Amino acid sequence: MKALTIIIINIIIVITSTSVSAAINLSAVNQKVSNRFEEDISRLAAVMEELRDRKGITETRVAFGGIDTPIKNADYWVTYAAEAVAFQKAQKYYSKDQLRAGLETLRGKILQAKAAVGGVLPNE
Repeated sequence: MKALTIIIINIIIVITSTSVSAAINLSAVNQKVSNRFEEDISRLAAVMEELRDRKGITETRVAFGGIDTPIKNADYWVTYAAEAVAFQKAQKYYSKDQLRAGLETLRGKILQAKAAVGGVLPNE
């Protein structure tokens, strides 16, 4: 989580830096950051897949509702964060402030997913 926060802070600094030219391509920045977040979600999904395999859980991920176990809750948040990344990648931004707000919102959803996954992992 700290690495993710550091990456976001560095990206926000680059976006808001006065030395960065006004011709910054917001779409390219959005795609780059979104791709990095997508990698995080893929790792979380792999962790959940392994956890379900080890526990013998064969049901599919929860898309909405029916969140009655911690594992289903974590699956829900991973799915929700993946959908948020897809939404973010499709957005077109015309100002740095809009982009920053969108990325901060996405960051919060991914951190929630990480917390949910961390909550179901065994403490060894």
